[in-house]
Amino acid sequence: MWLILFSLLFLFSCKHEHKQSFSHHALGYHYRLLAFDTHKFQYKPNHVARVSVTFKTQSDSVFWDSFNNFNDCFFIRIDSLQRSNFLQHYVSCCTEKDSACLLIPTDKFFLQQFELNQIPFFSKNDSAVKINLRVKEILTPAEFSAFNENLRKKEQNQIDEYLKSHAAQKDETGFYWLHKSDEISEKPIKNGSLVKIAYSGYYLNGRFLEKAENFELIYGMPHQMLKGLNYVIPKLKKGAVAKIILPSRLAYGESGSSNGTVPPFTPLLYEIKIIDIKE
Repeated sequence: MWLILFSLLFLFSCKHEHKQSFSHHALGYHYRLLAFDTHKFQYKPNHVARVSVTFKTQSDSVFWDSFNNFNDCFFIRIDSLQRSNFLQHYVSCCTEKDSACLLIPTDKFFLQQFELNQIPFFSKNDSAVKINLRVKEILTPAEFSAFNENLRKKEQNQIDEYLKSHAAQKDETGFYWLHKSDEISEKPIKNGSLVKIAYSGYYLNGRFLEKAENFELIYGMPHQMLKGLNYVIPKLKKGAVAKIILPSRLAYGESGSSNGTVPPFTPLLYEIKIIDIKE
């Protein structure tokens, strides 16, 4: 009797231990499948997975989640041959409704997911970042395009609702002037000019996004600022101030920001001042 009971306890403990263990992938991350769909796995290259994902420290403190940070619009393109992003690689091997937990080395995680070369303070002492994920659905290219079109319409509705209570003028480049001082440029700023500006960015609900004082850029060089801000700068003289709305296509687009702060298809409000211009 005792022998049978001991054997059952031993078998249960082995199963429990196996369930809690992680497998190691040759790429350099660990994974554990938590739940899976009974349908047979079918690899679907060029499809897009909509994933519910939570990023945690090793002490299980959540520092990012797709529902709150990305409006439940976190997409991963299916491509298992892609070796430079561990999360994308693993999701590409999943099917709908699969759930898993990943452990990705901290330095590699922040470089791959947020393009950060330095580890944030809250993960300084962690050897790995813990990721809980669930594949909500896998979309064909046509379905993904339709999903994006729906988000695009919602964004425009959001802008239209905001403009009902705020007077604005649409610029020919696509952004909206909420305010501009009289110092409008009569001639365009030359390429290569050193421009010093101050700016503050907000979501349309007023939530703060970012701020910079005495930010310097060389006008005409790409990728220094958001596309929409590059359209605004040459329309203003030294000392001018402006308040504008940037649709997502002139801001962070259909993918959102690389640092995970701005969701896809998010319009933004910016206040900008031209401090100095040197040719």
